[in-house]
Amino acid sequence: MPETVQRTMQRHSQWLLSIVLPVVLIAVILTADVIEGPKTAYVGVLSAIPLLSAVFGTPRSTAFISVVTWISAFTFGHLASDGNVRAQTVRLVIIAIFGVIAIIAAYVRTRRESQLASAMTQAAQAEAMRQQANTDLLTGLLNRRGVIEKLELHNAARSTVAVIDVDRFKAVNDQYGHIVGDEIIRAVGSRISGGVSRDDVVGRWGGDEFVVVLDLGIDQGTSVIERVFNQVSAQPLATSIGDIPVAISVGVSEWVDGEPLDSVLARADAALYSAKDSGRNQFVVATAA
Repeated sequence: MPETVQRTMQRHSQWLLSIVLPVVLIAVILTADVIEGPKTAYVGVLSAIPLLSAVFGTPRSTAFISVVTWISAFTFGHLASDGNVRAQTVRLVIIAIFGVIAIIAAYVRTRRESQLASAMTQAAQAEAMRQQANTDLLTGLLNRRGVIEKLELHNAARSTVAVIDVDRFKAVNDQYGHIVGDEIIRAVGSRISGGVSRDDVVGRWGGDEFVVVLDLGIDQGTSVIERVFNQVSAQPLATSIGDIPVAISVGVSEWVDGEPLDSVLARADAALYSAKDSGRNQFVVATAA
């Protein structure tokens, strides 16, 4: 539902509950008094009407209902007087007191609601800023900072870490230009993230390098990385100037719980460079720590 429509519906419902409903209840109470009597017996019940308005309305609408309630009680008391002037005066004083209490209650409620809404807005803005700070603007994946922050909560007994690098990306940039180079980085990132589950960590480590962390042991993790490797390099990538074939090199390492992230990344990097030195377009699994 669009936000403007939702706000309009909220305003209408607030208007109905804080103004229309209290006015209707005033009419119902006074009509019941006329029908069932004795005269003015129900007038004291009107003191609850401003409190009802305070539950749903603003201080201004509550003040309006409080005045309408008091005037209704005053007018009805004179038109249908039971002859007890003192009782009528007491009723009017009580209604006035409850009206003032209702206005104060509405003010306190709306102020608290405003403070809560402001706090929620600030929290949402802070979370949006945090996500923006942790997101790579080009690919929409986590950036280096986001990956590190995500992995601070890592507690799997064994995981698989892969470092993925686009082969000869500088030559691609030089040949096709940086705009096409950015399209290739986005496409590679999309294929990598599409080959793993949502619970896995995928991020752009920098430049043309990506990091993948799977909550799987090295045997199962290697199978997933192999599938990702094939998804990325099997078919050319679609760009604004046509399809361009791209190859990647991958270094894979197992991450044992309690091992520093730097250590496992160093092993994965070493495996990546081994893949590069062996002719690129392949993945190499590092030996155990």
